[in-house]
Amino acid sequence: METTEKILIVEDSLTQAMRLQYLLQENGYIVRVASDGLKGLAAAKAEKPTIIITDVMMPEMDGYELCSRIKRDETLKDIHVVLLTSLADPRDVIKGLQCGADNFITKPYDNEQLLRRVHHILVNMEMRKEGNAQMSVEVFFGGQRHTLTSDRVQIIDLLLSTFELAVLQSTHLEKVGADYRNALEDVKRAEANLRTLMDMNGDAIVVVDSRRLVRYVNLAAEAIFGRKVDEILHKPFDFPMEIGQQEITIRWDGGQRMVADMRVVNSKWDGEDVRLVTIRDITETVMLRERLRMESITDSLTGLYNRRGLMTLGENQLKLASRMKKRVICLFADLDGFKVINDMFGHEEGNKVLQDVAQILKEVFRETDLIARVGGDEFVVLALVSGIDSSEELVARLQECIARYNANAYRAYPLAMSIGTKFSDLEVPSSIIELMSGADKQMYEQKSVKKYISAEHVSISKS
Repeated sequence: METTEKILIVEDSLTQAMRLQYLLQENGYIVRVASDGLKGLAAAKAEKPTIIITDVMMPEMDGYELCSRIKRDETLKDIHVVLLTSLADPRDVIKGLQCGADNFITKPYDNEQLLRRVHHILVNMEMRKEGNAQMSVEVFFGGQRHTLTSDRVQIIDLLLSTFELAVLQSTHLEKVGADYRNALEDVKRAEANLRTLMDMNGDAIVVVDSRRLVRYVNLAAEAIFGRKVDEILHKPFDFPMEIGQQEITIRWDGGQRMVADMRVVNSKWDGEDVRLVTIRDITETVMLRERLRMESITDSLTGLYNRRGLMTLGENQLKLASRMKKRVICLFADLDGFKVINDMFGHEEGNKVLQDVAQILKEVFRETDLIARVGGDEFVVLALVSGIDSSEELVARLQECIARYNANAYRAYPLAMSIGTKFSDLEVPSSIIELMSGADKQMYEQKSVKKYISAEHVSISKS
């Protein structure tokens, strides 16, 4: 659309001025730009525009003063002056009437709204070329008296523009209100969905405030704690609140026990600093883990500890003995003639013998003592001893138990064991390897003596 209408923009913001200039030029208007009121007045005098669109807040000379100067100049007063303002204060309308402004456009403005306003101004200017009757009126507004001298058309245009603004703002507020209501519904749906997800979660989710009181708990907590939500909510939270991850044990009223993984992080709840706690039942996982651990340190045939179990748990046994100022005895036992039993009666019979030996050792030693099968027919015991215990007494008890077994057994051969012992030193700490080595050495010495006596017995019998 090509026109010959000239529009002068007076705006100190270069960005806003360029945006408005581009919009008007795209719609066929001839546009010039001035960066403040003084330059705008000079530009209007140099080449008279049809419309001046001026910002209100500017350095050197503001929009109200520029408008007053334009309206007092006989050669310029018919220029239609449009004020760009936020209209944040109702007194802006009074100021506009006092300076003779013809119209308002609010910032930030809508492009379609601005173009309609410019078109409206041009149409009305053409219709009102006959002249306008001046009127003077005194009004009291905002605690002050104001004398307004304006023509009726100017007042009508200015008031219509403010009414249009009010309508636009009302429409905008209605839209904002509708958007707010829609957003509120979205929030309610999101909250409902979140609560559903939290309640359907298999983990207990607990919000604990700074007083250690439970502020929120989901339904899954009932299964974790064995209590109703109402019995948990607003009650003290009895578990550690350190940030991070840890395993806890939950004991129910009926005596049942649950092992749980608990994770704690900092969070916000209703603007308050809280701890967000998630708790997951890992009882089966812990039982499996313990079973696998036991299998890794246990001899599957006899149920005793294996070499790994002895080495792992033996270190703790030695540390405990050191703290208690007690000695540890290491007993190393080896079955006599076990190869012959396997060769004559088979490995299944040999396995039964090993199981019987394991049972004998369990009867002689305490549950707190470490009993292990460390080789094919080799057994090791680590036991805490008091000052009055001696290795001879322990070996004697073991031999007595073997003798009772042989007396009651229905086997064609007796069980016999070569046994060596080694005590730890209270002054110089001993390692498991050192204790086992010392006991093993004594055991082999005993086995050598048995072989020698047996050989002598055979020699004497032959002679």
